[in-house]
Amino acid sequence: MTPAMRRSINSLPVVLKPLPDELLSSWLARHAAFYEVGNRRLLGHLGLETPCLEALDYGPSLAQQIVLAGCLRCEPARIAAMSHAEACNDVRRLIRRAPPAQRCQTCTESAASYGAPILKSWVQGWRITCRACGTRLIDIASDTHTGEIAQYKDLFGTVWERACEGEAAFEQHKAGDRDVPSPAVLMRLLLLPRWPDPSELREGYRPSRLLNTVVPGFDEAVHRHGFERHMVRQPFLPILLRTALLAGLATVMRDPVRMVTDLRRQTRLGGRQRFEALESGRGRGLPFLSHIGS
Repeated sequence: MTPAMRRSINSLPVVLKPLPDELLSSWLARHAAFYEVGNRRLLGHLGLETPCLEALDYGPSLAQQIVLAGCLRCEPARIAAMSHAEACNDVRRLIRRAPPAQRCQTCTESAASYGAPILKSWVQGWRITCRACGTRLIDIASDTHTGEIAQYKDLFGTVWERACEGEAAFEQHKAGDRDVPSPAVLMRLLLLPRWPDPSELREGYRPSRLLNTVVPGFDEAVHRHGFERHMVRQPFLPILLRTALLAGLATVMRDPVRMVTDLRRQTRLGGRQRFEALESGRGRGLPFLSHIGS
């Protein structure tokens, strides 16, 4: 940073300490609350041209990082780390752009003053635990997602440890690794429709997904407890359904070539084209399967 750039930065006299795993927009919003100004006025003071604070969450430019680092007296790398800048392209669609649908009760109760914080793990569609403290995330009740699903939180309790293994696969995922499948692509694959078994048609046809083949009973739970309407919220499923999905992901990743080949046979025609695009590598997620014949 040049001396001229340093002089142009309006450093804040008081800088609030960021919480572990706090989202950049959340940290800035807490500063706005502390100084009793609106978010737009804070952005103007910082000299940033961006439509809103949340726009910075998906990768502030190097110039924006430098400006914020000067105003908030930290390193630019710290600013980038509070955003989703390092997220691979294939997982970005699993990052919620609206207010979070999940939160951590522990971190919420111990939150700092000047506004409720939002942590990065609360808006990431592959998280079922809080990255800051490890507590299980809970769903936030709203008009579109009521809290009645919480009473079934132990429905997939037997696969919780496996679900945490699936969550860890996302944390370990690196872009460009052609030897390991993209967990985001495999999650999309597991939600494709499958051909139901003849025995399942006795009570009439109902939607079925590939996930049911690796987490038996998933379809039954969805239909019996009326969770079908929650499935349309892909990829931001409630924690209960996300637990089953991540457990299925962990199972597939233990032997991806065999599992994906088996799942392909069970995919309904409506999803076969999409499945084959993923399998061939055109979906940029399963290039390690491109050598497998049809």
